[in-house]
Amino acid sequence: MYKRILVPLDGAKRSEAILPQVESLAHQFGASIILLEVLEPPPQHAAAVAPDLLKAGVSQRATEIRRYVHEVQERLTARGLTAGAVVTQGPVVDTILTVAKNEKVDLIAMASHGYTGLARFLHGSVAAELLHRARTPLLILHTDEEEA
Repeated sequence: MYKRILVPLDGAKRSEAILPQVESLAHQFGASIILLEVLEPPPQHAAAVAPDLLKAGVSQRATEIRRYVHEVQERLTARGLTAGAVVTQGPVVDTILTVAKNEKVDLIAMASHGYTGLARFLHGSVAAELLHRARTPLLILHTDEEEA
């Protein structure tokens, strides 16, 4: 049923809460897992203030993200799963949808932080927007601080 599963991560341990379900599906269907980390571009006004500092910070963050995603990838492959990693930059939801299409995934599986109220207004909800825009089936696991 599922051959390619896309797992967007955001660097927080809470986003890894979906991994046990993904591992189970991957074992059951012989699916490969594609881990995705999206680096959001910095606000344009930030580049005007301190471009060199911003560039160094973005580069350092990208290195940290790549290291993190590859650590998760290694854990999955050590468990006998086929896992790849994609680290890219762009608007989060658009990038997830583009990678899902380009990689021809059968399922997007992710943990949702479950923001409500002001936090949801400020941060938006990637899961909610994906629910409205994705053509690919979604598996969304609601997590909160206590579960993490």
